[in-house]
Amino acid sequence: MHIRDFREADIEAVIGLFRKNYGDDYAIPEFYDPAWVKRGIYSDHILWLVAEEAGEILGSGACILNYGDYNDQIGEIGRLVVDPDAGGRGLGRAILSALVDASDERVEFAFAEARTVHPKTQRIDDRIGLVPLGFLPMYYLMTWRESLILSGQLFGNGRLLRRPGAAEVIAPVQPLAALSLANLELDEPVTVRDNARAYPFDGALTVAPLTGSALVRLLRIEQGRVFQPEVFGSMQIDQGLSQLRAKKAEYLVASEGERTLGAVGYIGDERNRSVRITELIAADEAVKGSLLRLAVEAAEEQFEAEIIKCDVAATSPRAQQTLFEMGFLPAAYVPGMVFHGTSRWDIVRMIKLNVPWDLGPIELTAPSQKYADVVTPAFLKADVVRERKRLALAAPVLKGLTRLEVEFLEHVCAEATPALGEVLAGDSLHVVLAGALAQGGRPLSKGDFAGAGALLGQGVGEPVVAGAGARVLSLGPAGLAQLSLTHPRLAVKLYQNLVNNRAL
Repeated sequence: MHIRDFREADIEAVIGLFRKNYGDDYAIPEFYDPAWVKRGIYSDHILWLVAEEAGEILGSGACILNYGDYNDQIGEIGRLVVDPDAGGRGLGRAILSALVDASDERVEFAFAEARTVHPKTQRIDDRIGLVPLGFLPMYYLMTWRESLILSGQLFGNGRLLRRPGAAEVIAPVQPLAALSLANLELDEPVTVRDNARAYPFDGALTVAPLTGSALVRLLRIEQGRVFQPEVFGSMQIDQGLSQLRAKKAEYLVASEGERTLGAVGYIGDERNRSVRITELIAADEAVKGSLLRLAVEAAEEQFEAEIIKCDVAATSPRAQQTLFEMGFLPAAYVPGMVFHGTSRWDIVRMIKLNVPWDLGPIELTAPSQKYADVVTPAFLKADVVRERKRLALAAPVLKGLTRLEVEFLEHVCAEATPALGEVLAGDSLHVVLAGALAQGGRPLSKGDFAGAGALLGQGVGEPVVAGAGARVLSLGPAGLAQLSLTHPRLAVKLYQNLVNNRAL
């Protein structure tokens, strides 16, 4: 067996290997396009190898060298495919080892994403020194939404350029951080910020798409680009409008009069039904939360994204908390993944799932299983909340609220399954999620509500009594006060809906 560079004459054979393994369902459909593959062969950003024996191509793998910013020196190792008829001969391990060796001088951090439908690639990553750093549930859409194991390793000066002990994380991130640092044999503390506050979400911003003139004004804002970046991705505005449009990157630019306040960038992947938030620029902290909220609402309302992804700085607990309060959960902690200024920074990969939890068939190695055990419980809990949100969206009293606004509302509500005949709190708004309630002899079913008058200071009405199978979302005075403080515009929308439904 001989491992060598990919040649143009190999294209059809390699495409044939992808079809033999995946049919037409590979996550990156461009791999079936000979012209696209040909461009990859001659690209300066892709190191592509094949395994050949007796003139027959038995396997292929690549290292993508332009992942992230141009100076990050990150290599994405993968796109591995091996002839299933040649299995058991160590071809995959040999190709990946050759890629690591060939890219070592050009890469300070290398990573791979291993499928979890079988443990073969996970074991190969382990053997070549790429250690698990995260479990990415339902990350790519293939036949179903498959999960991945994110593995990586620091090479060359990668370790020396990190800032040991710089991480400041929110509590949900700490277990992942400890596990990843241990896997990379980095013995250092992680500071947990239990009191980190999210950036304000409710700024009244004037927002418009990115234009050439807006780009010039944004380039003059250093916060988030030159100083203290909090979100990392493969696209930044300094790459220019033509490059951003070519990569289908979208930006929402916030302004106040003639003053540009900042922008948030994101890229939609229609094939994967996903959106990745790639950049956050802000002249001051007051607009950061609102910009991130707008990006999430665009992802959910415009793209109908099943998954939203964001790599956030491990040194920014406020940005982590902001994403967490919008339903993002930590799935990976990656030491030294990006280079900025004079050092390599750790990142937290946070994702938000907008589809029911279903991992499908899954097999994990022991090191991978440790990450799944840390990541999965929070996503299972979020799945219950997601189902509740789906039911709440059908309630007329919540008409006009975005998915994210319903989520914010739920944060200050309590869900209950009262016993048959139980009288509910008289000073609260009660929305029926399932089953039935009754008020003054009036039956209430799914989507109906009662008790708003007392909540808004207009007197206690008839008692609200639980019927059979009742499942209720309740908003009390304390919750309304908190909602009015943190999301005043949402509180106004809710009040208007109550007035319009005339059931005070």
